[in-house]
Order: sequence, then structure tokens, then C-alpha cells
Amino acid sequence: MSLFKKFFNFDSSPKDNDLIEAINSNNVSKVQKVLQIEDINKEDEDLKRPIDYALMYSSLDVAKYLIDNGAVLDDRIEGQSVICYLISKNASLQMLEYVYSLGASCELEYSKTPLETALEFAKDFATFEFVFKNFGTKTKEGARGLIHEIIDSKKLSLDLKVKVLTVLVKEYNFDINHHPSELPVATRTFNTKDIELLKELIKLGACINSIAEQLPNHLTQKEIKELSSYVLNNKLNKAEYIIGLLDFDSFKQYIESLDDIKDKQILIYISKSMMLHDKQRVQLAQIALQKGANINELNNDGHSVNAVYTYTAHFTIGTNITYLDFLLENGAKIEYNQYSAFFNVVKDNDVKCVKYLIKKGADVNFVNYFRNTVVNLLIHPNSNFKNVKERIAMFDILLENGLDINIPISHYQNAKTNDTEIIEAFADIADAKLIEHLITKFPSIKVNELAIEYVIKREDIPFDLKKRIIEKNPYVVFENMDYCEVREERFDSNILGVAIISKDEKLVNYILDTYSDIKGYSEAYSYIMKAVYYKFDIQTIKKLIKADPDLNREYYIFPNEPETQTVVSSLIRGYDNFEIDEDVKVELLQCLKDNGAIIDTYLNKVNKTKTHLDRVGILINQVVNRLKFEPKVLDFLLDNGVDPYKPVANLNESQMHSIINRFRLASDELCLQHLEYFESKGYKVDLEHKNSFDTDIFLGACMMNRPKVLKWLINKGANIDVIGGFDNSPALHKAISNYNDNDNIARAETVKVLVQAGCDIEQVDVEQFTPLMSAANYGCFEALKVLLDLNANANFVNEEGQTAAHRAILGQETYDDEENSQLVRSKMLAALKDAGANLDMGSNDIVPVLHLSILENKREIFDVLLKLQLDINAKDMNGRTAIMIAIAYGEMYYVNRLMSNKEVDLNVIDSNNESIHFSAVMRSDNNSEKMLKFFLQNGIELTSGRDGLSLLHVVGYYANIYVFDIVKELFEDINIKDSQGFTPLMWACYSNLDIEEEKRIEVIKLFLENGANINERLDNGMNALALSVLAGFANVANTLIENNCDVQVALNSLNSLEGVSTEALQYLKSRL
Repeated sequence: MSLFKKFFNFDSSPKDNDLIEAINSNNVSKVQKVLQIEDINKEDEDLKRPIDYALMYSSLDVAKYLIDNGAVLDDRIEGQSVICYLISKNASLQMLEYVYSLGASCELEYSKTPLETALEFAKDFATFEFVFKNFGTKTKEGARGLIHEIIDSKKLSLDLKVKVLTVLVKEYNFDINHHPSELPVATRTFNTKDIELLKELIKLGACINSIAEQLPNHLTQKEIKELSSYVLNNKLNKAEYIIGLLDFDSFKQYIESLDDIKDKQILIYISKSMMLHDKQRVQLAQIALQKGANINELNNDGHSVNAVYTYTAHFTIGTNITYLDFLLENGAKIEYNQYSAFFNVVKDNDVKCVKYLIKKGADVNFVNYFRNTVVNLLIHPNSNFKNVKERIAMFDILLENGLDINIPISHYQNAKTNDTEIIEAFADIADAKLIEHLITKFPSIKVNELAIEYVIKREDIPFDLKKRIIEKNPYVVFENMDYCEVREERFDSNILGVAIISKDEKLVNYILDTYSDIKGYSEAYSYIMKAVYYKFDIQTIKKLIKADPDLNREYYIFPNEPETQTVVSSLIRGYDNFEIDEDVKVELLQCLKDNGAIIDTYLNKVNKTKTHLDRVGILINQVVNRLKFEPKVLDFLLDNGVDPYKPVANLNESQMHSIINRFRLASDELCLQHLEYFESKGYKVDLEHKNSFDTDIFLGACMMNRPKVLKWLINKGANIDVIGGFDNSPALHKAISNYNDNDNIARAETVKVLVQAGCDIEQVDVEQFTPLMSAANYGCFEALKVLLDLNANANFVNEEGQTAAHRAILGQETYDDEENSQLVRSKMLAALKDAGANLDMGSNDIVPVLHLSILENKREIFDVLLKLQLDINAKDMNGRTAIMIAIAYGEMYYVNRLMSNKEVDLNVIDSNNESIHFSAVMRSDNNSEKMLKFFLQNGIELTSGRDGLSLLHVVGYYANIYVFDIVKELFEDINIKDSQGFTPLMWACYSNLDIEEEKRIEVIKLFLENGANINERLDNGMNALALSVLAGFANVANTLIENNCDVQVALNSLNSLEGVSTEALQYLKSRL
């Protein structure tokens, strides 16, 4: 149903859930009961008909019943053909065949084909069979190949892919290997690691030349054997590519067929084939050597290695040395081309083969291409050692056979220089027992800084072993280890710093006790606070305090909003994820003081501003960051010179003022507890002191919605009539408007406390709002309810003619619930209505709220207002009703809702003597034509407008091309003039509305085609061209000139006016 159909369908009801349920369950008898035959093609409010639901739910029996009884099958459903729509909904095969038999649309221009739709949505093979049978298998010109579309699909299951591909290959003769612009199917499937699909493609004849060599790394030997017959029988697979998959007989036949065996890597393929046993390898290798193969030939894939390396890399040898023996006896080298096969057997923990190769002359100190030695394989985590005992045993075998531990190794990936000492590599990744074995075997071995760092950091290294390694180099310096992100600087560290960061308290104590002269601090962070955070024992922390020569050192924190803090402020601030016991905190503070720390310290902002605190005092840190009442800590602070009411920092406010005014995390109760405590200690609050924003502590509590604090301050004599702050507002307004993320209930309770204390409930602030208007404006429903309960005037009108109800619609923020703004504001309007607010009231400056909800496009509010039994025909300052506003300026939703209301008056005439027809023309879109026809057909009186500005003039004024043909028939003279002498054409050329010039030009042409006089003049001599130039419509002016509008007349009339631009006059002269 079109929007205009809905406009006329006043008695339409919401969609019938019973009918939809019956269709969904394919229950024809129930459909017959709830659906009248005359309604069989009727649309519901979602613009859907019964047949649409039957197709959506694939309800075949219901669809047949509806079609048999006159249901119309549209060509397009949701932008698709009917067949494509059914495929997208996974309709049954029976439904597809039935609808297809009816001649339903299959493919629409610029939309997807059935095949494309199936590829995107189909979930069963029957759908594809239906598509192939009735629409073929060709994709659109320029589309990718169908085979590749199916292979790459993320939506089709493996089983469905296989079935579809099988039928395409076997029944439709698709070539699975041919598509010139795409990668071969085997390659692209292998690249995506879809091995299961790859196996099925191989069975369907996919050529695997490009990936054959890599298949043994991804398929088991059993899987390779299962596929071998398909591979070997596929003539596209060339032997030189699939050689690694050949069985013995095929391999032998291939070798014997070669005229030239040089550089064919035959021995390499023999050595790594999973299809051969060792005796077969020997036989094939003998044939290859007889034909001239080089025993040390290299592979050309990746790193060039020989057959010995290849064989030991692919297989565990053990005592099965038949093939290996053959290779070595025929001259193959263990170390060749910078690679050593010996490394492979060490990595495999193949002790027997290790000893065998050593006997055969393996070099245990060989350094390979990567500058690795056999030690790399000894300690590598992925080497095949079951436990550390086996690694130690292998280490001893290597040592017994001459391993030199002083040869540096390559240990780190992508390092610029990589001459790593063995002890460093061991410390990094080797088992602790292997490390201990090394230093026991070589007690004089030197230990560098990285080795010590690794050992300290590793939790699996026993304490005694750490001591043994540290004592070899205790004063080592770890250069640039500590980083301060704020300062972007690095600082040196030492074993104490690393031990602390590693949370090794036992080691920290050992270092402090053993090396008393070691540096006890870092410039980047506090050792003391790290120890606190890691929950070290208090005695350990005290040792660290005594070891630090400067306890007032500033540390830089928070990169995004940088500050500096001392260890004292850091201790007070604490940590979010655990609590420091109050007694422990006081004891540590005392220890800090005893060792020279200043207690009354601050967090200092690095980037200072005039609007924020440039430093945060120790008391703020205590209250705001700990969020608990700790009297022992407070006593300590007070005893050490901290004054809660002394103005500090750049904003000239005390720390308690800041806590109450700025830090929401500190609860109302916690703030009150501290106020009372400080009073008990002889500190009196200064009620008159104001900060640099002209805010006292009372207004600060109002802003933060602290009702309990406010009661306390009021009892102490706070001035409730004070005005101040950045917005120069009274207390009540501050409580409502200043902070959007305050708790809703706390805000409402604050309002109640202030009113009951005597604050003026009707006071107007600088925004011209009363407290009630402020609550409505900022979406504070809970506060608004309290104000209404306390008899706030719901009908107060400010200087701008607005009431609280108007602000409930116009407000831009909704503090109580921003995500459900319209719901909150609807509740406010209902509450105002209950409190006696006149929601029909407007003023000379603003329309009534129903009108306003339309203009502001607030649907939920609009719907609620209709339920509140407003006068639906109430008029605004121009005599317009809501229906006139909706038709002229609102979405069709508002028009439909109002037109369906029996109380709406369509015969209304506004203050400009304009009937509802004028509103329809002002709308100037494709709905205006339908509405105007309706009003005319229903005999609604058409007025003549004000000052001769007729409906035809309004057509020109609003450039409404949609109603031109209707309106022109209502007037005998298309050149009718208003009281100023303007014709409709003139208004089209001159109106000050924001209308596209193309639209103006279109309606101008319509006027001209229907006899409008292009050279009609006003009393001052101006014609349409002069008016268009005066308005700045260059394209309109060109159109008028092209249609022979008198340029000289326009130029003469404009020459006599002041303020016309020289450029405009020059333009007209150029067109004479």
C-alpha cells in the first residue's frame, strides 16, 4: 500500500496476528476463517498482503488457496523478482516449482539472477537443481566463474559445495580446471587451508601440479594413498610435479623414462617421499646414480640442502640406517652447502643416529648458514626431548665429543647482530637444571647482563641458582631498561629493579642485605610503590624506603593527562584493585616521614589549564581515590600540616571544596562523614569563600547533587539565595542543569532539600528558565516530579513565550536517560498534564506542543500527546491546527495519525485566510498531489488566501510541480495578481524559500507552457527577470532570458534600485 492509500484508509486496523500465525503454520482452514475474500489483496500497516506472508513462510497450501481466490502476485518483492525472493527465504522446492509454474517474475533489471541469489542464500541441493534446470548455469557477463564462486563461498556448507560441484562437472560438463582469470582451484583451496574441500576437488579431477609437493605436509600418508589413484589417473597431473606422491613402480618408471637426470632433484624426492620404504629408496637411488645423478645434488625449494639433510629432516632414523648408510657410502656429505644433517637428528633426540653420525665424521661444532650451532637444537623448545634429563644427556654426548661452548650462536630472530653467548641463550629458554648443569660443568663461565636479567625474571629458576648466577656479576647495569612514557625517556636499572618488577620479594631482600651499596631507586617509577602493589611484606618495603636517598622525587604518570607525584601521594592514592590496610599505610607514611619525605604533597598537572585544578592535594587523593573513611590516615595528615579548608591550587578552593564540587566518585555520605570529622577536629568550613568560578562550597554541593551535604551546610548557615558559578545560576538551577551524569534520584532529592530549605521555586535564571522549565529542558524527569509535587507553576510562561511543556520537547539533552530520550520527555509531558499544565497553549512566539512535536519530528512524544486528550484542533499564533502543520511540514506518519482521528477538523481556515489546501501545496512533494485531490473531491472549502495570495500563487512560491495541473484548472487567469501585483510566475522566480533552482525552473516552464506572461510587470516596472536577479537565482535568470523575458526592462528597473550588485547589472547588459 502506498503512503497515500494509508492516508485514506482511516479505519485500517493493525495487522492481524491470528492471520499471520495461520499463514505461518500453513493452516488453510484457519486462514479461511480469519480472512475475508474481499480483503485478500489488502495490505496491513507494514504494506504486506496475505500472499506476501505465504511466500515469506513458504506456506504452499495457503499460497495456492490465495492464488485460487484472486490474490495478485506482484513482479517485485522487496526489490527482488518473486523467484529470487523465494530463494532468499529458502522456500521449499515445491513452492518454487508452483510459483514458477504461475509465470512469476524470475529476473529483474539491475537485480540479482536466481543463480546469484542461490549462491548467496540457498541451503539445500534441491534449490540449485531447480535453478540449473530452469535458468541454466551461466553467470552474468563479467562475473567470476561459477566453479570459483562455489569454492570461495562462505555461506555454502562443504557437503552442499561438493554436491553442486559434482553435478556441474558430471552432468553439465564443467571444466573444473579452466578459468583464465582465476587461480587454479587446487591452488586457491590449498591457500585457504580448506583441505577437506581440496580432497573432494582432487576426486573431481582438479589438477594439483602447483601444490603437489606441499601436500605431504598437510595430508596423512593414509589420505595420500586414498587420493593417489585419482592423482595418477588425472592426465593433467605431470609426473615431475607429483613425484612425491608416486608409488615405487610409478617412481621407477618415471626415473627410467628420463633421458637427462641432471638437476631433476631425484634423490631429494626419493629421500622425502612418504610412499616409499628404505629398501625401495635404495633401489631407486641406485638407478638414479647409474643415470648420472649427483649424490650431493641440492633441492631448489627454499634453502638448498642435499639428500642426507632432506632424509634426516623428514624421518626419525634410529637404527634404520639402510638408506642413510647408502647415501654416506656413496659420497653424500653430512655437512654440505652450509647445512648439517647432524642438526636434524639432535633436534629429533635421535641418540643412536647422533652417535652414528659422529662416528661417520659429523662436526659437533659446525656453524650453519644461520650461524646456529647444534646448541640451538639442544635448547629449542620444539626439539623432541621428553624431559630435561634427555637434554642433559644429549648435552653430555656433545661435550664428550668436543662441543665448544665458547662458540657464539644465533639466538634471536631479526636481530641486527646475533653473537649470543651460550649462557645467555640457556638463561633465556633452557630448563633450570640444564642451566645449573652448564655452570656446574664450567664454574668460571662469564655471565653477561642479559643472562642475569633472564634468570632473575624467570619464576622457574630456583632461588639458590639465581644467587649463584647473580654473584658472578652483581653490579651489572641494565642500560635503558626503565621507560617513562610521559617523559619519553629511558633510564638504567639493576638487579634490584629487575627483582622488584619480577615480584621476587625473597630475592629483593637478598640483594638489599647482601649488596647494601646497590642503587635503591629508579627515575622512571617508585621501587617502594611497586613493592606495595606487589604486596611485599612491610619490613621489605621499609628496607626499600631506607635504601632510597630522595623520597621526595617526582614521578611522571598518566601519558594522556600527565601529572607528577611523589611516593607519599602515590601511597595515599593507592591502587584500584586492592586495598592497603589503614594501619600499614600509616606505618609506612611514618617511615617515609622519618626518612625525609614531605607529607603535605600534591599531584601536579604537567599541562596546566585555567579551568581545571593544576594540582591535587594529598587529602583529595585520600578521599577520592580510596572512597572510604580512614580516620587514622586523616589524623596523620592533619598532624602533619594538611588543612582541609585552606585554599590551594590555581582555582583558589580548599581540598574539601574540590572533593564536594568536582569528584563524583566520592559519595554524598562519604563527603558528609569527612565534613563532620574535620569539624570534630576543630576545622570549621568557610561558607563564604568562593573559588575563581564564583562558586562557594554550597553551590558546589548543589552542582554535584549532594543532598546530605547540603542539609549539613544549610544547618551551618549556608546562604541558600547565593547566585554564582560559571553560569551565574541560583542553587536550584545548578542542582538541575550543571552535570548530566549525576544520579537521577540524587538530583531529585537535592531539588527537594533546596525547596524545603526555602529556595525560590519560581526563580528565573539567565536562560529564562524556572527550575521546572530547567528540569523539562534537560530531561530530568525525577526532578520535575518533585517540583510538581512541591507545587511548581506548570503554566509559567517566560519572556520567549515558552512553558515547561515546550522545553520538554525542545531540550537537546536528556540527563535521566539519553538513550530513551523521547520516552523520558513523554513521561514529563504526561506529568505536566496531570499537574494542570495547559498543553494546548501556545504564544505569539511559539506553537502549541502538539504542533511542536511534529515540527521537531518527535514521534513518541507526538503519540503520547494524542493519548493525553489534547485539543487536536488547537490553533497556533497564525491560526494553524496540527493537521495543517503536519501536511505542510511533517512526515506522512503525522498526517496519517491525525487524519485517522475522528476529531480532526479539515475545514479549518487559518489567520491568513488559508484553508487546508494551502498546506498541501506548501508540502511540495509527491504526496501533496494526492492530498489536494482528496480535499477537493470531498468538498472542503477552498479559500482565496490573504492579500490576494491565491493557491496558484502558493504553487509558484513553493515551486510545487506536483499539483500544478490540478491548481491551474481552478483559475481562469494564470496571470492572476496578488495585492502587491505579483503573478504566480513572479513568485516562482523570487520566493525566499530554500528550493533547488532546477525545481524552480521546472515550475516556471510549466507556467510558461500554460500561458503565463513572462513580461508582466510590477508597479515599479520590475519583471520576472529583474526579480530573479534580485534574488540571486542565476540559472532562473538564464532560463527567463532564453524564453525571451525583456532584459532591457529588467535592467532599467534594477538600475533605479540601490544595493544591486555591479556584477548583476553587468550580466544583464551582456545579455542585451
